[in-house]
Amino acid sequence: MATTAPPKDNTVEREAERWMNDPYEHFGYHNTRIHSLPREEVEAVQLAAMNLRLKERRGEVQMLAKLADAQGIDEVSSLEGLAPLLMPHDIYKSYPTSLLAKQQFGKLNGWLGKLTRHDLSGVDVSQCDSIDSWLTKIRDETPLDVGASSGSSGTCSFYPKSKRDYRLSMMGMRVQLAQKFGEDPQPGDIDGKIHAIIPLYKDGHASMGAFGKYSCEIFAKGDPDFWHYCFDFKLSSDLMWLAARLRAAAAKGDVSKVDVPATLLARRAEWEQQQANMPAQQLAFVNEMIGKLQGQRVFVMSTSNLLYAAAKRGLEEGLSGVFAPDSVFMGGGGAKGVPLPDDLEEVIERFFNTKRMISSYGMTEMNSFSVLCEHDRYHVLPWVTPYLLDLDRGQPLPRSGQQTGRAAFFDMTAESCWGGLVTGDLVTIDWDHPCECGRTSYAMEKKINRVSEIQGGDDKISCAATPGAQAEAMEFLTGFGG
Repeated sequence: MATTAPPKDNTVEREAERWMNDPYEHFGYHNTRIHSLPREEVEAVQLAAMNLRLKERRGEVQMLAKLADAQGIDEVSSLEGLAPLLMPHDIYKSYPTSLLAKQQFGKLNGWLGKLTRHDLSGVDVSQCDSIDSWLTKIRDETPLDVGASSGSSGTCSFYPKSKRDYRLSMMGMRVQLAQKFGEDPQPGDIDGKIHAIIPLYKDGHASMGAFGKYSCEIFAKGDPDFWHYCFDFKLSSDLMWLAARLRAAAAKGDVSKVDVPATLLARRAEWEQQQANMPAQQLAFVNEMIGKLQGQRVFVMSTSNLLYAAAKRGLEEGLSGVFAPDSVFMGGGGAKGVPLPDDLEEVIERFFNTKRMISSYGMTEMNSFSVLCEHDRYHVLPWVTPYLLDLDRGQPLPRSGQQTGRAAFFDMTAESCWGGLVTGDLVTIDWDHPCECGRTSYAMEKKINRVSEIQGGDDKISCAATPGAQAEAMEFLTGFGG
């Protein structure tokens, strides 16, 4: 007599689906619960999520399918097994630069479409005459809100981030920043309106512009009276690209050869004027907010350097912060080649009247920000799997003891694309000893360097994928004329 196998226990898979879909809602927006999970449980859910996402995204993201097929990876039996499918961050700027110079946005759409699960084939970009118009067209007609980098290396990255991804990112900030670890959320931490002060732009496709409008949704609850921004215009991706190309030309010693459209080059003075006026405008904005929102709870988000500059000038002019003590001040973004001053936190705390200036580690290519704890470690959210890779071979280092290597991550919450990323950052993690702060989540040491700064010159990323698979996938992604 034939018998049937017992039903499979799908408990872990169901838990993984909840983490993938909306982890903050699943954990009741409770920061302490999120960072107090047993590591064995976390890794079991992470592994289940990897296989669920791989099965799903393999049929949706063409670049992932190529990379997985070339290596014969259908599923993984360990966290390390996913390493060959982590994609280098510079893949998001792998398009021929000539496509931007020639404004061939149809081809750029084809390139970007291979990196996302959202279909861009029906988006008519034939009338687009700038980067901004191209990205706005995609934002208006698809679930995407493509993130554009500043192009500090000379080439802008375009990451197919979705509107849902941005909202999840911002909710993660609110959950982690507005609550004190070890305590239950207080009234207003999640549901109440908090004044969002963004000393940057009203809108834009780079993070400096994009996060502004999403802070209005998540912190200000959509109330324009609780949303405050310095620049009442959109940060132009075209001008950012122009600045990047000017820097690249200067580095080569010939600023007369800048490969951008003539119409964009004619806007050089506009960009330079914006940059020249920015410090004074930001200081005036901060002064206005102090007078307008005295005693109220605020959320201030900016780079550490910018917060420091505003605070330093304010203190020099006799100003002091008068916001409510439960306000939130978040810096980050790295030094970007500029050393951070030794008194950075002291100056910011004095000016903004806060007990602690919180830093975070994150990037446009991830939904999750790691927040710095009281013991100066960045704690990785449980739905993000961190890796440390060997600099020479790109292979994952042991997940034991204290290790230093190239940081890589798999973010299971990524809605728009694959979620596996290899960064250019050199990071240290102690896998065996939980942080003294009480959080059980894996934590990165505060000191994070760029691999290029350690090695010198350009960073040649070595990934865990086989060289043949990498070459085949890249040929597929960029294999068209420019």
